[in-house]
Amino acid sequence: MISQKRVWKYMAACAFSLLLVLSSTGCTDKNEVDSTMSDVEMGDLAYGAIMRDDDSHAIPLEYDKRYFTEAAELDAVVNYYTAILTQDVELLQSCTVREYMNYLYDNVYGGLLDDSAFLAQQQEKLSEEIGGEYTISQIQITDCLEAEDAGSEAQRLTDMLNSLKGDENYCANHMQSCKTLTLTLLLSSTDETAESVLCEDIPVYLLCLDDAYYVCV
Repeated sequence: MISQKRVWKYMAACAFSLLLVLSSTGCTDKNEVDSTMSDVEMGDLAYGAIMRDDDSHAIPLEYDKRYFTEAAELDAVVNYYTAILTQDVELLQSCTVREYMNYLYDNVYGGLLDDSAFLAQQQEKLSEEIGGEYTISQIQITDCLEAEDAGSEAQRLTDMLNSLKGDENYCANHMQSCKTLTLTLLLSSTDETAESVLCEDIPVYLLCLDDAYYVCV
C-alpha cells in the first residue's frame, strides 16, 4: 500500500529518469534519434514501452496498447472490478467462468461463499487497503504474458479448466487465448481525506473462450 505522497514521489522519479534519458542524447541531431527509434521493431520492445491512458471504460485504464487489440478484452477486466465496486452479481457472472468460480468457492473458501458473498469480501479487502470508502481511479496493466511466454502459467489454468469441464480437450477446442496479467489498482478515498493508495502486483488471467472474454483471479 502506498500513500498519495509516495505516489507523487514515484511519478516524480519516473519523470526525472525520463529527463536523464533525454539529456543523455546530448546534441545528437533529432533526425538521427528518430531514425534510431524507427529501426527498432515494435515487437522487440518489452511490455510497457508504449503505454496508453484509456478513459473510454467505466474505470480508466493504463496499458501497453500493442498487447490489447480488442475492446472486449479490457471490458472483461473493467467489468470484474466494476462488479466489486457496485456489488453487481450479474456483472460478475458475465465476466467470469462459472466452473472456475465454483471451484474457488468450494476449495479456497471452504464452501462458505457464493457470488454475492465473494463480492462483499473483495470490497471489504479493498476498503481495508485504504481505510474506508473508496473508488478505483485507474487500473494499470503493468505486465502481460502470452500463453507461450515463460512464467505465464497458462498451462496450469488450461489443465484446471479441462478438468473442471470434464473434457481433456476443452481448452484445445474452445480457448483462443490465455494471458497472464499483472495489475495495479489506484484506489482513491471518497471521504474528506482524499487519500490514494496503490494495490500492486495483482495476478489476473484473461481468457478468450468461444470468442468471449473472461477473467480468472
